[in-house]
Amino acid sequence: MTGTVLVVDDHARPRRALAAELEDAGFAVTQASDGVEGWEEFCRDEPDVVVTDLVMPRSDGHELLTRIRRRSDVPVILFSARGSMEAAVSALKAGADDFVSSADMEVEDLVGLVHTAVAERNGRPTLPDLDRRIAGSSRVMQRVRSRMMGLAPLPTPVLVIGEEGTGRDAVVHALHELGSSGHGVLATVDCSAFEPAMGAPDAAAVYLDGVDCLSAEGQSFWAARLQAYEARQFREAPRVFASSHPLFRLLSQMPFHDYLRPLLMRFPVELPPLRERSQDVPEIADVLVEKIARSMGRQTELSPSAREFVRAQVWPRNIRQLEQLLERAVAFCRERQIRRALPAELMGDFGESLETIRKHHGLRERDDLIETLQATGGNVSRTAEHLGKSRGAVYRLIEKHGISLTSAR
Repeated sequence: MTGTVLVVDDHARPRRALAAELEDAGFAVTQASDGVEGWEEFCRDEPDVVVTDLVMPRSDGHELLTRIRRRSDVPVILFSARGSMEAAVSALKAGADDFVSSADMEVEDLVGLVHTAVAERNGRPTLPDLDRRIAGSSRVMQRVRSRMMGLAPLPTPVLVIGEEGTGRDAVVHALHELGSSGHGVLATVDCSAFEPAMGAPDAAAVYLDGVDCLSAEGQSFWAARLQAYEARQFREAPRVFASSHPLFRLLSQMPFHDYLRPLLMRFPVELPPLRERSQDVPEIADVLVEKIARSMGRQTELSPSAREFVRAQVWPRNIRQLEQLLERAVAFCRERQIRRALPAELMGDFGESLETIRKHHGLRERDDLIETLQATGGNVSRTAEHLGKSRGAVYRLIEKHGISLTSAR
């Protein structure tokens, strides 16, 4: 058992939902409906962590925190739907270990905070240097790292969702190396080429790269494997990681095994594209330049104007494209700093190959078709009208991309 958690909230439904998530994550959980019951539970059997609402009848979270601090240094996480800066400052001054706005935080994120609190109290490392490995100080990336901290110690499968080039591989490797399977080898399976005859790799962890590309036979193979692992509560079995395109979230996008998809979607980590977090680009660029320069035996950094230049660019292939540009910039730079003129010049020679353009055009074409079919309930005539194509052209696209009309409804 990972530890014990006391959840205190006067609203039964969210309290039970959080308790269920914590139990799925391996914690023993006790519940209380207000500060009075919470204090009674605390005195009866002191937990490893307390998660409590701030605003409650009879006795609120502040009063419960005050009582606990007179007796124990157990980590206390306060939350409130009406989270404000004043409330956060007051809670932290009173001795809370963390204060979160429940309106802005998912249940899984609270589970991550609980894992971190337990790990720190027991003197175990959490995920060292994670902010360098998975860079970005935007709110969404803070949530990504928080979720990773919660998921890393668990034996359960994790699905990393993101567009090509958003860092899916980096997240999987970080979860493996810093988590429950880090003692052994991570074997990568290219799902687009996987055949059941290949069998499952013999490794401490398996990475199903592009799980949304598995054939029907491949889906059945891995579903059977994961069912066997789940029967052992995923212990004494390889840790399983997977990655997919964001369209995998859409249950009606394509036919997919009715056990495998919900199992993988139980613990997702979603990576946003760079276009949705341009403020992170300079920080990511600094980390990449440092890594690339170290591999080349150089001491090079981006100048402020160069950092601003890369932030202002559009990166359709996300971090991968940014890294390719910076590799060239570090290689060609003969000074301590990479000045704006160098990446600006290299961008002109950074055109995509015809093959890459065709590949990305095909992905966009497929995504547009699926989304339009879903919006029209699978009606081909309305889809054709929306896309400005003939019915015959739409049918040819459906066949080309292997889309089931039944699943699109």
